Formats: sequence, C-alpha cells, structure tokens
Amino acid sequence: MTTMMAIIMMVMVAMLRCCNGLNMNYYIMNCPMAEFIVKNSVNSALRSDPTLAAGLIRMHFHDCFIQGCDASVLLDSTSDNTAEKDSPANLSLRGYEIIDDAKKQLENQCPGVVSCADIVAMAARDAIFFAGGPVYDIPKGRKDGTRSKIEDTRNLPPPTFNTSELIKMFGQHGFTTQEMVALSGGHTLGVARCSSFKNRLKNFDSKNDVDPSIDAQFVKTLARTCNAGDDAEQPLT
Repeated sequence: MTTMMAIIMMVMVAMLRCCNGLNMNYYIMNCPMAEFIVKNSVNSALRSDPTLAAGLIRMHFHDCFIQGCDASVLLDSTSDNTAEKDSPANLSLRGYEIIDDAKKQLENQCPGVVSCADIVAMAARDAIFFAGGPVYDIPKGRKDGTRSKIEDTRNLPPPTFNTSELIKMFGQHGFTTQEMVALSGGHTLGVARCSSFKNRLKNFDSKNDVDPSIDAQFVKTLARTCNAGDDAEQPLT
C-alpha cells in the first residue's frame, strides 16, 4: 500500500463510520457550488503553505475520533466550558482559517445550508488531492454538533501509545487492526513536535537510554532537532 493510499483510507474509514443518512449529492440542489468553493479555499491556502494539507487531515481525524464528525473541534471555549479546541492534544491543530474562509464564502452563496462538519470533511479530502493524491467523492450531509468538552479529548490516541495500546483504543471505536494501520498512515505527511517524542531520545527506560526501536542515525537527527526546544518540528517523511 502506498503512503497516499494509506492516507486516503484513513480519511474514508473515518468518514464511513459516521455516514448514516448521508449521500454524495446532498448539496446538488440547494448549494451546487459547495464543493467548488471549499476546494478553492483549500487550494488557495496550500499554495501559500503546502504544510497545511497535513493540518486539515489531522483536524478531520481529531474531529471524527471524538463523538463523530460533527465539527465540535471548531467550537470555542466559554466562561463555563473548556472546549476540545483548547485541549493540549489540539493546541497544535492548524487550518482553522481555511475552514473559516470556506464557511464565509458558502454563507454568502447559500446561507445556512452547508454544515461546518461537511466543510472539514471536504477540506481534508481536497488536501489529499492537492498533496498529490487522486480525486474521489465523499458523502455529505453531516450535522454540526453543539457539545465540545476538553475531557472528551482523552479519547484521542496519545503519541506515547505502543502498538498494543493503539489497537485496543481503535478497537473500542470499532476499527480493525488493518484499519488502524491505514489511519496511522496519515502520519507519513506533516511534522511532529519534539514534545511528542523526546521521551524516546533520553532516559527511555531502566535498560535503555534511547528507544532501541529507533534507527541510530535517525536518533541523532531527532536529537539535533530537539536541541531547539519542545516546539521544534521534525518532518515525518
């Protein structure tokens, strides 16, 4: 399986988990330009910053893995509620401005019709295309959620999980091991912050200073990157 096919499977599997009542032509009558408008917003943004492709795919996954694909990851915190967006797991999410731009244009074209949940899903699909993948269709008709709580993000897989822990967590969401591997393939696009893997580079466990599963030369590369601090980024490819 190629890297790009793994990423496509990642997005499609996540979307198919939530597709009751959806269809490919959901907006054909009441907002026929919806997909074109979203694709235009994504294309414009990625021309300026191609790395946002990974950001849009990650945003879609973080949205769907918690209570389904309902755009709850977009909701802001209030005085009496801390939303998913402000969870440590989501502080590095990128691409909100692309969703906002598409939503603004869609509201001008067909007010109150296209959900933010569908915009996030379409943007992730288009990001795959502009990152070098094929064109493919997705079902539309998702509804926006109103619940967004920081405690729900505990259901997101942390970077410290090993294979067994990941298989168990994904299994609790109804995914097979094969589907989990396809979803994990999305990490071949983008970057990782040092804070998410530095524990594997020093004082790893009682027997090893460095995680023995990592290539020795790659460890040196990671260590050089992390000399700049926790927020330093290492490309995943």
